[in-house]
Amino acid sequence: MQTFYVDQTGACLGSFDGPPGESPWSGGAITTPPEDATLQRWDGLTWVWPTEALREKLLATISEQYLLALQRGLPYGGKVLQIREQDQPNLTTMGSEARWAKAVNAAWASDFAWRMADNSFLILPNVDAMIALADAAKAEVYRLQRVKWAHVDAVRALVQSSDIAAYNFAAGW
Repeated sequence: MQTFYVDQTGACLGSFDGPPGESPWSGGAITTPPEDATLQRWDGLTWVWPTEALREKLLATISEQYLLALQRGLPYGGKVLQIREQDQPNLTTMGSEARWAKAVNAAWASDFAWRMADNSFLILPNVDAMIALADAAKAEVYRLQRVKWAHVDAVRALVQSSDIAAYNFAAGW
């Protein structure tokens, strides 16, 4: 049987098949190895996640969920608008360009089109159409940020490991 060695805090120090049980260097036998021995702790009965390690793991998962939501994009004009982090500066810039064009009554190409997620184009024949697209993207990104922030704040407020482990971060995306 593999033997795991833990320190006074329950941190796994390592494991191997020896030395023999009568050796002063033999540790207590722990039959189930941890999922991640560098983060989990042995409480004398089972491996458990310390509160902060569990919290950091969940916060990372929430951040991943946010990026996935951005990756899915925004339904717009019968297509899907890309709103990933790398797309946002382009949307902001072109929204600003359209606002400036409207402010100074500049010409706008009637065949101007925005490339959508499926590589098709959505025609935006006037400045108001481009402004509307940029505003819709901005609103959706901000909505997703607020969902992320609400989940992050809720997880940071939790004190018990069991509450953190049971937290449902799937709502709102």
